[in-house]
Amino acid sequence: MNFIPRQHLEIDNYIKFVDEILHKCDKGIEYCKICPNEFVCTELEKDDFGLNDSTISEVLTAIQYALSRVPGYLDLEKRNDLRVHIKNYINESPAHERRIWEDSILDLLLGDKLANPSYKPVAKTGEVRTLLTYNSRISFSTYLKCLYPEDIMPNFTRNLPPEITSPCVKIAHQYIQTKHSDITVPQTIDRITFYLEKNVPEIIRRCDLNETGLAAALCYYAVVTKSPIPENIAITGGLDSQGRTLPADSLDGKIETVLRELHFIDKIICPAGSSISIHAPENVKIIEVSNLEQTIDTVFKNDFTI
Repeated sequence: MNFIPRQHLEIDNYIKFVDEILHKCDKGIEYCKICPNEFVCTELEKDDFGLNDSTISEVLTAIQYALSRVPGYLDLEKRNDLRVHIKNYINESPAHERRIWEDSILDLLLGDKLANPSYKPVAKTGEVRTLLTYNSRISFSTYLKCLYPEDIMPNFTRNLPPEITSPCVKIAHQYIQTKHSDITVPQTIDRITFYLEKNVPEIIRRCDLNETGLAAALCYYAVVTKSPIPENIAITGGLDSQGRTLPADSLDGKIETVLRELHFIDKIICPAGSSISIHAPENVKIIEVSNLEQTIDTVFKNDFTI
């Protein structure tokens, strides 16, 4: 199965989707043979981008939708680049639509969410943003959430298989019993479930779900101790049977996803020993951890000296 551009919408790579649309449009537009008063981009294929057609109005609609879904702050340089780039295609849209597109898309780029450096989503207990890679090629982020047996399972989710999550829960369970004698831990840990936010099973199946292990253990710990996980953190990597982290694959691509799409993330937690060649800006800390205890200290005790 080949990864097609519109699937970036399904896995929250919204800026990547917009960039791909603009790249295609840059290859050339021409007058529509059916609607001679409107330009079309002949490079956009319906199956690739999920557009009803390839008129400039449809292209701008897709761009507007994608920008509205970006989860948080977008840096000034990228916003300015998008504004100038998209403006070129607004100028090619029907004259009576141009003011509408200028106002709507500009409002998104200058709104409180995309233009506010202090914007961060609300922290949630038992839920963390984790990083995965499809077919060792396409990296993306999604939320992983831990649920008690009595919690209601949301619709349109992908459960993590117990053969991956059970060992991680047991490790976190043992850690809590050792470090938090005052906390009553659930006895039915075999009924604890985890789900990924995205309903894209054909993509999830081609990801190494073992790399959700560290996130799963952290989510379980957060639920039992009632500790909200800060929203400025993203995490990737697995755990072995002793609670030690396992090196993550495709880490460069995962870091690029954060830098491109998730500007409210300023800490990326990954296993020690993972191969990293990308340079992260000073405001983003890449924190390597060797085990679950170091991860918990980093997330909840703000110990960044590991």
